[in-house]
Amino acid sequence: MGRNESRQFNMSVEGVNCERLYFEHLAKLINGSGRNQYNLKISPKAMTPFQYAKRNAYKPVEKLPYIHIQDIEDYYDDAQRKKFYGVIDEMRKAESTFGISYRLGYSNYTFELWMLLHVADMNYGVASRVAYLKPVNQYFHRNYKSLDDFKTEAEFQGILNEFITLDAVFLAVSRAERIVKSNTAQEKIKETYRKVAFYRDNPDVTVHEVVKLIFDTCGVK
Repeated sequence: MGRNESRQFNMSVEGVNCERLYFEHLAKLINGSGRNQYNLKISPKAMTPFQYAKRNAYKPVEKLPYIHIQDIEDYYDDAQRKKFYGVIDEMRKAESTFGISYRLGYSNYTFELWMLLHVADMNYGVASRVAYLKPVNQYFHRNYKSLDDFKTEAEFQGILNEFITLDAVFLAVSRAERIVKSNTAQEKIKETYRKVAFYRDNPDVTVHEVVKLIFDTCGVK
């Protein structure tokens, strides 16, 4: 066995560009690193969990969970909270319908938090998603007028190529773990919906748990 063998992950994502491009980039980092036991095969699709599972009902050799990447966006907004619950409902429906397991990697408020953890500590709350524009410009050395500019395919790919190395991903995992520990220490309000546990208030993140699973599965050191 060696790096010519691969491990296949099935992944659905919320966003059209960012989440998809990030995990495609992560596969390139892992497969070209020389620090992996197995290559990563992943082709994220911007679909709901049930749609994805219905279209990709094949079973990998290893019993790996399907993964969905999603933002909470705003727990205190009724529509956004119901949307987040709906994603979890779809995961559970996919599990019962297709005999698979589904795992959620989320970011509260938004995927920008996960991206910024590669370059900075972000262990503080913000009042709205728009507040991430300033640190995005600061730490990625840009001058975007809005987060939509950051999320275009060309711009986001440029950020990935310039800033997101394998070592930076390991740093992001460590910083995310510190956020979770801080939330626990501060006794923030934690909620569980259909076996998915999360904190109501930002910052909170579990994308790093998905990345750690990928690292462990591919033997990345």
